[in-house]
Amino acid sequence: MLLEQFILIGIIILVGAIILSLRRKAHGSRTGYKLVLVLLGLLLGISSIGNSPLFRFDSYFLKDFAVFLLIVLLFELSVRLNSDNITLTFESVGMFFTILLLNILLLGILTTFLISVPFMQGVICAIILSSIEYFLVNQLKSEGDLANPLLLFFAFSMLVFYSLDGNVFDNVIYFIKYIVIGLGIGVMIGIIVFRSLRNQYITPTNELALVAVAVLTYIVAEQLAGSGLFAVMVLGTFFGNSYVRKTTSMYKFSPFIFKTLEMLIFLMIGFVVVITFKNGLWWRALVLFLAYLLLRLLVLRLFYRNYSIDNILLLAFAPKGMILGVTILVFGVYGTVSADLLTTMVFILLYSLIAGIFVEYIEQQKTLRLDQTLKSAMTIRLGHKRNILRRHVHKKSSN
Repeated sequence: MLLEQFILIGIIILVGAIILSLRRKAHGSRTGYKLVLVLLGLLLGISSIGNSPLFRFDSYFLKDFAVFLLIVLLFELSVRLNSDNITLTFESVGMFFTILLLNILLLGILTTFLISVPFMQGVICAIILSSIEYFLVNQLKSEGDLANPLLLFFAFSMLVFYSLDGNVFDNVIYFIKYIVIGLGIGVMIGIIVFRSLRNQYITPTNELALVAVAVLTYIVAEQLAGSGLFAVMVLGTFFGNSYVRKTTSMYKFSPFIFKTLEMLIFLMIGFVVVITFKNGLWWRALVLFLAYLLLRLLVLRLFYRNYSIDNILLLAFAPKGMILGVTILVFGVYGTVSADLLTTMVFILLYSLIAGIFVEYIEQQKTLRLDQTLKSAMTIRLGHKRNILRRHVHKKSSN
């Protein structure tokens, strides 16, 4: 049974690899590639042969696998929490906390009202929507590297605290112990592992070993009634700021691990969520997405007053990605939030990716126009003997 499950995962990775290969050959949109993965996953999730599903996953396997993907993603994001990746400025820190606070207060209330879910579920949805992917715009890098691991940990920790049954004082004491145990386990395992790696170069094999260590760290912390996610985040941050990472210039996982993780998260969404258009969830999700964009636009305008409206829009429309995707996946397999909210989050992911495609296309066109302008300027300056420029470049590169 377990072998069959891994064979199905292998087939899904193969499907994702084919889509990635086609995207690269066609020089297609990176955001469009992610959208195709999500849509294909939703299609595969409802596909069947006769009366049997095309892919049949065991519910226990799906739960364990979803948590595994969450652990790996959180560890990868936590590695980026270092001074080489993050430049703490008033704009980046202030914008992060302002957007988070407004989203919790306004989007949390709006989600509760529109989707008819408990306020805590609305708040958790708002927290996850505050995450950002920055591959379209380098300006968002510091914000994304700072925000994404913290938001992922914050959202799942709120669920843990919300699920406690005792009185407020007992719950606070338990939660403090929960966090402290996670901190201790993360630091302890981090010291042991990175001392053993001190004189080694980080190879792909070592990266896979680090993934295994992250999973082990999560399991040990959870068995000791601690926060497994916090332990993993501490481990990743410890590694990101360690001597080992700095001597290898490793800022993130290798493309193979990262792309495989991306494929699995987006494709697996379709196996835990069935899209439905009942109760007008598609337009409710659209209202939430537009409200999020409006709030982000206002905050960006506040912190980047010297930016043009084009740049503000580009920063605002940065698409959602794996943080939202893995949250949908884990919430779906565990039934943590209502089915309507889960479907709404999938719609928001789709809307965000569709908007990101248009933004990416516009930016590509602006870049092409700029390149053409520069080429025209160089032609006017150097005349029509283009080989002069080429000889110069060749000579410079040969030196």
